[in-house]
Amino acid sequence: MIGIIMIVYQYVLLACDFVHLVLRSALIILKSAWHVISPLPLKPINGEIILITGTGHGIGRELGLQFARLGAKVVCVDINEVTNKKTVGDICREGGAAWGYKCDVSSKEEVHAVSCRIREEVGEVTMLVNNAGIMPCKAFLKHTPEEILDIFRVNVFAHIWTLQEWLPSFIAAGHGHVIAISSIAGFIATSNLVPYCSSKHAVKGLMEGLTEEMRYAGRNPDIKFTSVHPFVVDTGLAKKPRIRFPTFNPITTAEHCAAQIIDGVRKEEEVICIPSRDYYGHIMMQLMPRQVRKAFLDFMDTGVDEDEI
Repeated sequence: MIGIIMIVYQYVLLACDFVHLVLRSALIILKSAWHVISPLPLKPINGEIILITGTGHGIGRELGLQFARLGAKVVCVDINEVTNKKTVGDICREGGAAWGYKCDVSSKEEVHAVSCRIREEVGEVTMLVNNAGIMPCKAFLKHTPEEILDIFRVNVFAHIWTLQEWLPSFIAAGHGHVIAISSIAGFIATSNLVPYCSSKHAVKGLMEGLTEEMRYAGRNPDIKFTSVHPFVVDTGLAKKPRIRFPTFNPITTAEHCAAQIIDGVRKEEEVICIPSRDYYGHIMMQLMPRQVRKAFLDFMDTGVDEDEI
């Protein structure tokens, strides 16, 4: 008799859980629809201490400038001391607050040493932007083992080293925000970028795993994670981009990409950085079957050609 009661109880519990899932999903859809009509207020940036890697040029530099204009204190980290100093100088000339540090973020030891200095000289970081990356463009078999290791050291392990330094601080404080620059290549791979695509898929998985780990059982609901997936951006990494319809689908500027990223960070949403604002790329990736996506990509003929060696 007890066994029958337990079986019935389990089925009733399963039915209740299913009803809860349906109601919760419906509520989320309704809230999302309402927020399209009546957007939530943007997250304030003023007073945040934001550490950004790869601020010497491109997206990282623009993020530093634009975050500073919103009142953030910006910690600029780059392996190139000369260009990084220029970014810091430009922020300060605009009246912003910025500090510059030279660091090879692929090195766990250097990341730890620089993080200690930042704590002493600036304070506890409240937002972490893992932006630094490299993108050699050539066929997979032309990459040397060391080149592939370098791609993963900079594009993946640098995220892990900085997270290990600052995520404990976020947990201790009960709040914080991690922003990771992945890529459209983290959704849809392309030729001549096989190791790069692999590294960006890894970043996407890292961020999704951390998001689930922090939210599970309400552990750290106020630590936010934003993944960013830029299209081809004019940063100099892709020296020979190939775009069939440049008028319809132009290369994104670093300035515009940074603005989209900051907008997404302030809305606490995943970011797809594309030239237009209709998010057709996001819709395509989420809704189209794999073979249809491939056919669409063949039609668009967008990617990168091999760098000249």
